[in-house]
Amino acid sequence: MSPGADLLVVLRIAVAAISLGAAAAGFHAGWQSRHAPRRFMFATLGAAACVVAAALATGGVFGAPAPAGLPGWLHLLPDVMLPVLLVAFLAGLRRQDAARRAATTSSPLNPGTGLPNRAALFGQVAPALARSRREDVPCSVIAAAVDGLAEIEEQRGPGAVAEVLRDFATAFRDATRAGDVAGHLRPQVLGALLPGAEAARTVGDRLREEISVRLPHPAMDGRRLTVSIGISLVGGGPASAALDEAFAASEAALVAARRAGGDQVMVAEPPPMRTAEPV
Repeated sequence: MSPGADLLVVLRIAVAAISLGAAAAGFHAGWQSRHAPRRFMFATLGAAACVVAAALATGGVFGAPAPAGLPGWLHLLPDVMLPVLLVAFLAGLRRQDAARRAATTSSPLNPGTGLPNRAALFGQVAPALARSRREDVPCSVIAAAVDGLAEIEEQRGPGAVAEVLRDFATAFRDATRAGDVAGHLRPQVLGALLPGAEAARTVGDRLREEISVRLPHPAMDGRRLTVSIGISLVGGGPASAALDEAFAASEAALVAARRAGGDQVMVAEPPPMRTAEPV
């Protein structure tokens, strides 16, 4: 066998390996996007085509020998281009998804719920905390999240999660009071600053009741959604640090509530005593 023929065999094996790797990536992407029919179709068809390309690169299909010489080299070109195009397509989808997530979190308002995102929320709660301190009114914060969203996304897709979050945001707004400042702490976690030391517990109990009544499970099998809630008091000291501390404590209490089985309210340890300072 000539050196050129040997190199052609090596290249066929390399192209087959590349095609099989692209096929694995395509099938994985298809499974992840199984709730989006168009993405699923393109990803799985591209993966299947790469499997065929791998078979062609290693000697042909149905026992037909692969061409040698110049036709063999030319035959490799479409076999190489197919996995490259599939990988580029999948990379484009990932960039598109990342850009959508970045736009959602960087926007002042969450487009899915209409509530302020974290940066905008903290810009609103600081003046509200300053006003409460001037009036000598203690404040509490609340963090809340619907239980089982990961399972819902796995079974029903991201569209079902987006719909649940919209309904959750509506119930959250209805459970809070006119003077409360609500928004997103994280994409799937809502929070609020509540004037009054016991306000968060009252709002938390009301929210649990609202969720149990108003939010059916997307599977529509008779189950109702539940919510886990964390609560913390806002301590003294500089306003920005006190708010960071309080919301972090409420999120930690939320995590503890989820680990305890969900559908409950957890209260964080009181913050250390400090002298409140102006904002």
